[in-house]
Amino acid sequence: MEAFNVSDFAALIGIDWADRKHDICEINRDTNTQHLSVISSEPKSINAWALELKQRYNGRSVAVACELKKAHLYMHSVNLSTLYYL
Repeated sequence: MEAFNVSDFAALIGIDWADRKHDICEINRDTNTQHLSVISSEPKSINAWALELKQRYNGRSVAVACELKKAHLYMHSVNLSTLYYL
């Protein structure tokens, strides 16, 4: 497993994965600000959120930590090379 530094990422994101909704905490490393949000568990909502991240951070790498193992399977389907799942 590759070791990462916090400084490798434009944002650090934690997701509390649930059946109906996902609570998200995003820390922008440039501004050191925190943004809390909630998205639907629908695949299209997850995909739209991930695409917004890519745009917001200009394609730079972001770290995503999910609560459950199965969340990785859903997030991986987004297929954005700039998302790193921790």
